[in-house]
Amino acid sequence: MESHKTSYTLFKFAPLGIGIIILTSAIISYFYPHLIIMNGEPMEKDLFITLIFALIGIFFLILFFAIKDKFVWVKMGDQTIEINSGSIKEKVNWLDVESISQIQFVSPPLYSIKLKGKETTHWFNTSNHFMQAGGFTKDMSDMGSFIKKKKRELGI
Repeated sequence: MESHKTSYTLFKFAPLGIGIIILTSAIISYFYPHLIIMNGEPMEKDLFITLIFALIGIFFLILFFAIKDKFVWVKMGDQTIEINSGSIKEKVNWLDVESISQIQFVSPPLYSIKLKGKETTHWFNTSNHFMQAGGFTKDMSDMGSFIKKKKRELGI
């Protein structure tokens, strides 16, 4: 079982895309305000609005650089977990897992895994089979069931 590659890509690169779009919109709204139409009227040049949009765009870019290394692509087997972060590829035994848990209020399901002897945690996703109610997400995928089974067996 492995992570859903499309969701992995979206989780990892969405803040970068959103930041670039908002930052580009801020620059365009300042230098070419007549190109942006709001409520049927061309926008006027406004430094305050441009700064607000630029700060939001910069926030998303900083967010991307802060979390981009946390997202990994995972392939799980009965004995090992293969963790691939693009540049780093490692195989770990299930016994080396300190904790693994689902992060609530995020869909599709996102999990956090911490390995023994390492300070960092990694985030990975499962497939898009989930149920959401009141913001809480219940993972209904095969990988989610496998993770619950392994947590129960190993007492993680």
